Amino acid sequence: MAHSGGRWLVGAIGLVVVGVGVGMLAKGVTTGFEEKLERARMRPALLRAARRIGQVGYLARGVVFGLAGVFVVKAAVDFDPDEAKGFDGTLRSIADQAYGQVLLACCAAGLALFGAYSFIEARYRRL
Repeated sequence: MAHSGGRWLVGAIGLVVVGVGVGMLAKGVTTGFEEKLERARMRPALLRAARRIGQVGYLARGVVFGLAGVFVVKAAVDFDPDEAKGFDGTLRSIADQAYGQVLLACCAAGLALFGAYSFIEARYRRL
């Protein structure tokens, strides 16, 4: 960040990460991730389960990406490179908040569900 324009570049990268998180949240809410699935090959019960698992997983992933981006933008605004956090630092920051352990458990469960959805997508992905 010491280079000319470094703060702007870091801030822009943070905004891109926030945008990716918002995109994941939107995919989770609208179930846009289902476009990648060959739904005709799936049993109705599996399709319903995949929809819910994917929704929760995408929402959790979007929250974690969004928070990581916010920390990067905050580091650029405050001109404090130590403020920038990766995903592990983001999750530690969540854990340090009031009810942080509960929020962290929810994030962990959501990310695990995203992993489960990824297995379903690997089996039924439209090529």
